[in-house]
Amino acid sequence: MPKNLWNDADAAKMPDLDGLVYRSRLLGADRTVCNIYGGNTSVKMMYTDHAGRQVRVIWVKGSGSDIADITERGFAGLRMDEIDPLIKRESMPDEEMVAYLERCAVEPGRPRQSIETLLHAFVPHPHVDHTHPDAIISLACTPSGEAMARKVYGDRMAWVPYIQPGFTLSKWIGQQVIDNPNIECVVMGKHGLVTWGADPKSTYAHTITVIQEAEDYIESQKRGKSVFGALKVPHLTRSEQRDMLVQVLPQIRGAVSAERPTVLLIDQSDEAVDFVSRERVATVSQQGAACPDHLVHVKRQPLYIDWSSESGIDALRAKIKESVAAYRERYRTEYFEANKRPGDVIGDASPRVILIPGLGMVTTGKDALNADVSQQLYHRAINVIGGSEALQSFESLTAAEAFGIEYWPLELYKLRLRPPDRELAGQIALVTGAASGIGRATAMRLASEGAHVVIADINVEGAKTVAEEIVKKYGLRRAISVSCDVTSEEAIADAF
Repeated sequence: MPKNLWNDADAAKMPDLDGLVYRSRLLGADRTVCNIYGGNTSVKMMYTDHAGRQVRVIWVKGSGSDIADITERGFAGLRMDEIDPLIKRESMPDEEMVAYLERCAVEPGRPRQSIETLLHAFVPHPHVDHTHPDAIISLACTPSGEAMARKVYGDRMAWVPYIQPGFTLSKWIGQQVIDNPNIECVVMGKHGLVTWGADPKSTYAHTITVIQEAEDYIESQKRGKSVFGALKVPHLTRSEQRDMLVQVLPQIRGAVSAERPTVLLIDQSDEAVDFVSRERVATVSQQGAACPDHLVHVKRQPLYIDWSSESGIDALRAKIKESVAAYRERYRTEYFEANKRPGDVIGDASPRVILIPGLGMVTTGKDALNADVSQQLYHRAINVIGGSEALQSFESLTAAEAFGIEYWPLELYKLRLRPPDRELAGQIALVTGAASGIGRATAMRLASEGAHVVIADINVEGAKTVAEEIVKKYGLRRAISVSCDVTSEEAIADAF
């Protein structure tokens, strides 16, 4: 549930860009308000340029960054006097828009501006927030999204139907705000929310209030409903779940690593296990991604393993092999080949999210961080789908709309901003005697080349210290420690 986290004392410590940094971080602190790497914020203010001239500038989040930990250097600054005339245009191709905006920059060395910069520029208010709140997307992903949103906001909002982000969407939103000066927000079909204000504190408070209204309405509609249906697969004990996962995870990893080595992350949270075990999930999970920002990291559909714990482990193994192969074939033929355009090159066809009734959710990635991003975003999808189902039903992007985002050059650009994969990306190494000496040095070197490392040693505390060093230097779950006496066959088996 979104809360107003504003603290005047904290805000005073971070006055960068008229409070834009602090406001952005608060929005990103609640993932029900703003997805990881999602959303963008802006402020329009006066700026002294290199020649000492006062110019009106819009500062907007740079492409590919996460507002939860953004700094002042994470924003791009553009001259508003050069942007203002664009709203009179009828259209503007993506490539032309990006090239034009790059020429409007006031400082070299800043990140490339957000894809949705013109959305912020065309809204005639100093401070603008564009977020992807679960509750708003739940409204916007029902078959009658506009009518559903009007039940909450009435004439206080404007609605824009789904269209791929870019010039046209930005102009639609800006024009709605210009033409309807009394509205308080814009709800975007299958996408998100735009809010604004005169100063950072009131803008933030307004954004949270608007989201809270939607969440309160959805919660009132959820009462007494089992939105994902009855329990189809009984919950197994943690021990039973672990025993089964240990037996099938190597097979899953092998199947999804057909094109590149892949790391798996297991989610056995109560929310994930309950979701995957419900009778309607096999259907609702396949409707599509909850919003464009989810899509790049979770693909249009998760892989649902249609299996019951009563069938046994051998049946699960067979189902995994069959299901991953079928998913990859569907992705190639029914999705990529059916929607590709000249120049499109197919990406990895393997699933990013795997739902296993009774056991939980498995997410994949080139490293644990990427798998964790997929996990976080699919939790957002669970919340969104549940909200839509409580209101009416969940209806998301079509296959063609989803493809347009997944293979959109401007979206792919954000992925290219990240450092290239190191040689051992996606690999997992187990190093014995790694708490000190040559073993420790070997583990450090493997981690520096992109591997995830298991620090195995009879010195448990020493192994833990080395693992913590590696994680601190190289990132999330880059190393773990295990107790291992190499003179004991049983201990080695346990370590693996």
